[in-house]
Amino acid sequence: MPSSLEKSVEAAELAVFARKKLSLDAAAVESLPGRFETFSIGGLRASMATADQYDFLNTIEGVTEQSAEALHDVIQRFPNPCRITVVATSPSRNLTDWLRARGYEPVPARPIAFVRLSVDCNLARRGTKPWRIREALTNEEANLFLDLLDAGYAAPSDVGALIRAEHALPAIRGFLASRNGQPLPAAAMSLHATGAVLGGASTLPAARGTGAQTALLAHRLSLAEDLGVSLAAATAAPRSPSVRNLTKMGFTVVERTAWRSPAG
Repeated sequence: MPSSLEKSVEAAELAVFARKKLSLDAAAVESLPGRFETFSIGGLRASMATADQYDFLNTIEGVTEQSAEALHDVIQRFPNPCRITVVATSPSRNLTDWLRARGYEPVPARPIAFVRLSVDCNLARRGTKPWRIREALTNEEANLFLDLLDAGYAAPSDVGALIRAEHALPAIRGFLASRNGQPLPAAAMSLHATGAVLGGASTLPAARGTGAQTALLAHRLSLAEDLGVSLAAATAAPRSPSVRNLTKMGFTVVERTAWRSPAG
């Protein structure tokens, strides 16, 4: 029987995968380069983007001793198997040996974080001063939200177009934080069957290190809890400021192992 931790991690992964589907579907609607697709086979969850500039999106998650049997079939649906990152959340020794025996090599971890709002997250009620936070509800606010994301990420144009396509969706709720009347950071939230996803957050250089994203985290967690959501999830780069912020807010961070096969 799965433990409470395993159930929470699975709920977080399913919510994040639902968010990925929204993102890739939006990219396809906007006719961004290449083909975008998400699908599930045998317990594995796959995200595919065929254009070179979106290589980082090619992942297969949910790899366990049981689901690994379907890995070959899932890989065959990708045009370039060498570009896939395989994610095994907490691999057993047998699974690790199985992956290595097939030529897979470890690459940087893919952390996922979750918090059970009614259990773990007393910090969600902390104040947000000196930041004034509001949801982007009007067209003007929505455009400002997207512009702040663009400026904060400073991503290449192709990646920036992907970010805008995703965060322009009605299902993605955008939030702006202002200090002295000037909006500087932005962050997003989406609601899914297994939990809320806090994805999409950027801060202009002038406001970095000021607690802006901590305030936005607190605001979104409080809102999710008020809406009756039981779990919130997020992803972040290993050992990044985002991981540290999530930990401070009561999140459990799971360092999921990631693998690639140079030979496909």
